[in-house]
Amino acid sequence: MNIIGIGQAGCQVAKQFEKYSQYETYFVDTKKQEQYENFFKVVSRDSHEEYEEKYRSLPFKKITGDVTLILSGSGKISGILLRVLEQLKNRKVNVLYIKPDLKTTSKKTKTRERIVFGILQQYARSNLIDQLFVFSNLNVESILSSVSIQNYWNDINNVISSTYHMYNVFENTEPILSTLSDPNPVSKISTFGVVSFDKLDEKIFYDLEKPRLKKYFFGVSETTLDEEKDLLQRIRGYVDSNAEENCSTCFAIYPTIYEQDYAYTVHHASFVQEQNLVDT
Repeated sequence: MNIIGIGQAGCQVAKQFEKYSQYETYFVDTKKQEQYENFFKVVSRDSHEEYEEKYRSLPFKKITGDVTLILSGSGKISGILLRVLEQLKNRKVNVLYIKPDLKTTSKKTKTRERIVFGILQQYARSNLIDQLFVFSNLNVESILSSVSIQNYWNDINNVISSTYHMYNVFENTEPILSTLSDPNPVSKISTFGVVSFDKLDEKIFYDLEKPRLKKYFFGVSETTLDEEKDLLQRIRGYVDSNAEENCSTCFAIYPTIYEQDYAYTVHHASFVQEQNLVDT
């Protein structure tokens, strides 16, 4: 799989994927950092609109196979998004969308972010991209037990990259038991969460409204599989308890070589998020 980071935030998250052998990573920004090898330079522009109007095609022909784009909509460079998607229109494209803390940003920044987020949701619902996964930096921060100021972005970006990586691992691994089902064709707006294996409670990376499907992935050690005789009942009971009206649940259990048990969830929605918010 190919990972393409766009802008500073997107590139920093994309960099985290270099620790995994399954990915080829690429970086799109106005200024190359020393650590970025496969770098595509975009000319710096003064506005969001100029980035789109004066866009020059990037050499994506060398990239073959599925693509995951990573970006935040708050930066001006996100103006190239539609042009990039046009270049990648014959590929399977997922988007990891990073929502920043907008409380102290300018009205223009908030408007820019809202426009980009809205466009991506409509592209997902129209199957112009395969899946949109949303991460809120504030939600991820709250999930971490402690975040030092010095390592703040590295810790948050590591959570985002490792979660998406584990999702890809699960999706390409045969479970020992599964009730998994696919979301309906328009439920393409999604987020991830982590589930405490001991307490079986979950924390979500974005407050997704009106989910239609919740999928749970349990990675279980051989020891737990052998010794915890009521494991299936416990998992099934938890998953069933999270079903709601108009929202179904499903799960899969995977054996792992790790000593620690872990679990992730993916929530899928068709409802357009934050559509009634206005700039302040």
